Amino acid sequence: MKYLFITVFCFLILFPLISIHAQNNRKLQGAWELVSQKIDGKDQILSGRRMRLITANHFAWVAEDKSRAEELLAKGTPHDSAVAYHDACGAGTYKVKGDTYTETTEFFYDPQNIGTSIDWKFKLKGDLWYSSGHYVHYKDGKKIEDILLEEVWKKIEK
Repeated sequence: MKYLFITVFCFLILFPLISIHAQNNRKLQGAWELVSQKIDGKDQILSGRRMRLITANHFAWVAEDKSRAEELLAKGTPHDSAVAYHDACGAGTYKVKGDTYTETTEFFYDPQNIGTSIDWKFKLKGDLWYSSGHYVHYKDGKKIEDILLEEVWKKIEK
């Protein structure tokens, strides 16, 4: 009887916590578009588009800026043409624990960031995803910059 009581008690305590975690994962799944961004507290003018795709365990994001690409292509140099097609992207796995969303990068346009993780504090309100986290820039394996990113993403597809 004692073991039954402990089992039921543990189930009643742990089930809601597991359920909340699963609900946040399901709510994150879908396609999102970046609608605002602050870097170190300063509003950024968004050019081009940025999308984030979330599945049950993986994320991917892409960024493209058509007007920047057209400007570079108009210059006609081989270097500018190569840079024009070098849009940013990243992908990997993620985990959610409470109000923390952690991305672990497996693919990234800058190889210095492969294998790194970012912890984002996040909140979901309707079709908006508010997140803030520190993004670290590396050079030759050494941290050279740590910036605070605050982003708002809008769900565009479930």
